[in-house]
Amino acid sequence: MRATRRAFAVWALLTPLLAGVVLAQKPPKAATPQRPHRTGLWVELAAGPGVLRVARSGDDRVISKSGEGGFLRVGGVIADNVLLAWESAGFNDETFGFGGGDTSVVAEMASTGITVMWYPGRTGLFLKGGVSFAQGTFTVSTGVAQADTVEGNGIGMTFGGGWDWSFSRKYALTLNAAAFVTAIGDLVLPSGRVDDVIGTVYQLTLSFTFR
Repeated sequence: MRATRRAFAVWALLTPLLAGVVLAQKPPKAATPQRPHRTGLWVELAAGPGVLRVARSGDDRVISKSGEGGFLRVGGVIADNVLLAWESAGFNDETFGFGGGDTSVVAEMASTGITVMWYPGRTGLFLKGGVSFAQGTFTVSTGVAQADTVEGNGIGMTFGGGWDWSFSRKYALTLNAAAFVTAIGDLVLPSGRVDDVIGTVYQLTLSFTFR
């Protein structure tokens, strides 16, 4: 009996020590990765090349021209992986033309509206979609230092995606690929009437994001 008590006492003393050694040998739990997307109020400014494609009613020909553009986004966080932003985008092409061989039109597309950005995982990948007020402006040269400007207004939509590369807690570089579809209605140009104009801008931009 006395030997049993001694063995029990030794076991009682050794058990906490052994437990401490085992716990010390276990690897620490990995820190939960943080989402790289923006927090609080954030601002993004982008620029890059793109292509403007214009289709119109009664004509199967689609006009495509390259140009430059960009956008400004200001937004906040509405859910763990969903952002809501105000977005203002623009595109410019100085050699546009509605007729064959005509490059005398300066085409400008602009849109302002609401964009939703969704991060499906814990990486920098995001998808976006939104609606906006859209405007197309076409300036036609009619002589030396003379030009006529025609504007069309309508509704626009945007969709696309991108990736955030964070290089500090507050700053990131963002690659965006997006399409901006704008229905701006009929245009009355000096060369004639153009019905049901729909302009689509496909754009690739690199932006600086302050988050």
